[in-house]
Amino acid sequence: MKNKIHLSILVSFLCIAFSLTAQITVVAGTPATEPVSEPFSVDFDTSGIMHGVEFTKANRVFKVVNGIVMFIAGVEHGTNLKVTDAADGPAISALFYGMHDIAITGNKAYIADTFNNRIRLLDLAAGTVSTVAGSGISGFTGDNDTGMNVRFAQPICGVLSPDKKTLYVADIGNGRTRTIDLATGIVQTIAGNGKKGPVVDGTAALDCPLRGTRAVTVTADGTVYIVLREGNSLVTLRNGVISNVVNASGKAGYAGDGGNGRDALMRGPKYLATDKENRVLINDTENHCIRRYDPASGVIELIAGIPGKVSSNVGTTWLETGLKRPHGVRIGPDGMLYVADTENNRVLRGPYK
Repeated sequence: MKNKIHLSILVSFLCIAFSLTAQITVVAGTPATEPVSEPFSVDFDTSGIMHGVEFTKANRVFKVVNGIVMFIAGVEHGTNLKVTDAADGPAISALFYGMHDIAITGNKAYIADTFNNRIRLLDLAAGTVSTVAGSGISGFTGDNDTGMNVRFAQPICGVLSPDKKTLYVADIGNGRTRTIDLATGIVQTIAGNGKKGPVVDGTAALDCPLRGTRAVTVTADGTVYIVLREGNSLVTLRNGVISNVVNASGKAGYAGDGGNGRDALMRGPKYLATDKENRVLINDTENHCIRRYDPASGVIELIAGIPGKVSSNVGTTWLETGLKRPHGVRIGPDGMLYVADTENNRVLRGPYK
């Protein structure tokens, strides 16, 4: 009898411990920390410290150290006026406008400074900001060129290749995906013809229209995934050709969990990331949830949020937790899932499996 009682107590303790470890938590934003404004993306430095970028109401770069938010770059402004001088130099006086993404390697944080039409470098050790590419003038020039000779039209996402030697840029206003060789600074276009239209499987990458080139990620095998905001879809770039893998119809909606990704529906997807198994995490932003596509099986599934429902509720699991137009997602160095829950003005952390 005593053994049964002890076993019952142990089981209860383990259940409580599991529920505590499974809890989704706020790691940036109220009530956990000082407020952050519209966080769009986060990434981690070599010490595991989380950094993030804010959108247009504040335009700052922040980091979170021991539960404390520190603003490390950018002058707070919410004028919604275009900044003519990006103010390279000391990070704290730099001017950003509408940042969408941050990608960190070593002490270097590459920032998609979208409405300034620039890719910028925040040196985390020196505390300085410089421009990597982009003149600040919207347009399309600069393939096979560098620096200020390049023109972007709202570079909206910048993600590092697995070897950290290349930055992939979703140049949304130009309907193209481009790369920056970080050793030489040379910019190239690798996909998109600048036109709008449906993606036909097998189209040569540079001849393919890409509707709303919103985000890009690259898996360890070299496959490039591009999510299309207006196209409501996920496509691949492999061996020089483009193919649909999620929502081949391009229709806006919500459907398909547990089935083949090509038959699924999404609504305004806005970000991508990958995990160690080369599965692709998709911010299905206008459906207020996070989904995952497995290229090995072709299956798509829901992993966070309540589809079609706006909520700020923080549950004990991701599927019980409400989101409001999330824009960023990342697997942290601790193996946990981090979500930039943009219009709830917070970053969430929780178990990933």
